[in-house]
Amino acid sequence: MSNVILISGPSGSGKTALSEYIGETSHFTVVSEDKFWGELKANNPGDGGRSLEEEVIIQNQVATKVGQLLEEGNNVVLEFILYCDPPRPLLAYQEALQNKAANLATVLLKPSIDVILERKRIRGRVNEQNAESETAIGVSQLGCLDSPYIHKEWIVNNDSISVSETYEMLARDYKHIFE
Repeated sequence: MSNVILISGPSGSGKTALSEYIGETSHFTVVSEDKFWGELKANNPGDGGRSLEEEVIIQNQVATKVGQLLEEGNNVVLEFILYCDPPRPLLAYQEALQNKAANLATVLLKPSIDVILERKRIRGRVNEQNAESETAIGVSQLGCLDSPYIHKEWIVNNDSISVSETYEMLARDYKHIFE
């Protein structure tokens, strides 16, 4: 059986960069939940929000894709946003994948709001440049990490460490997954 690393956190926390680094460095296949949302919303733009029905659809599609990759012998890193408490996507992926992977690790990135805002400014998405609304979103999403469903050992404060340093820490802490 293959291994899965779930990487989540607020928008702008570095999930994509870390997932891609793990993929390149350790030959994990990267699955981004955002791509599934992009496809769904391209067909059903609506108001841009995420309904509970849509969440279930996306989580089933993503879990099926990850399951297929695991059956093919791939190690997988799955990255997705943490935006609610209870953390429904996290709980759904943990449940769906726990018996399909040899090892399942959960990593939740928790930079400061200032770091999140700076990352969003640098990536330059037009819809993420209003500091006031992005601060409110960031604070709300960071608050999700205080959920009783979140184990403190899953949280990585990546405020002052680079992507490669975060990777090295994870490779050390989860040696059995990276070997």
